[in-house]
Amino acid sequence: MKKSAKHDKRHDVALRRIQRIFPKVTEITDATAPLLVNVTEADCKGAVKSDPEHCAMAVAVRRQKVADGAIIGVAYSWLIRGTKAIRFKTSETVGREITSFDRHDDFAAGVNYRLGPISPANRLGAGKVHKGSHNSHTTPLTQKVHRTARIRELWPREKF
Repeated sequence: MKKSAKHDKRHDVALRRIQRIFPKVTEITDATAPLLVNVTEADCKGAVKSDPEHCAMAVAVRRQKVADGAIIGVAYSWLIRGTKAIRFKTSETVGREITSFDRHDDFAAGVNYRLGPISPANRLGAGKVHKGSHNSHTTPLTQKVHRTARIRELWPREKF
């Protein structure tokens, strides 16, 4: 089954973004199983605030030899293993710790911080299913986007 051009583009954009930071990456995929990470005080002390590649979670992932590198974001995180990048869903708990760390340099050490698998509907290359009838006479709804201030951005706003 052939993927649509839109989904191929989403995959290609993600790969290019990862390759800017980790040029050896040639393949990207979505996680199908969760990963639990233990963050220590030493990880917190060796971390850099507002830096997705050197935050406490990223330091812990490398220390535990789970991955060679990491990009930890509020919504999604990428773990790099050799030439492969694996995308995880960042849990709400980790997202709150990221916000605290980026604003106040405070990431609480603890066990079992969770990076979750990507749901099948949100995987790279998954088609979007539109339910309901199309009514051309209705006004399109505009979605308001809230961006949390003073925390990291994985990808600066750009056009591809």
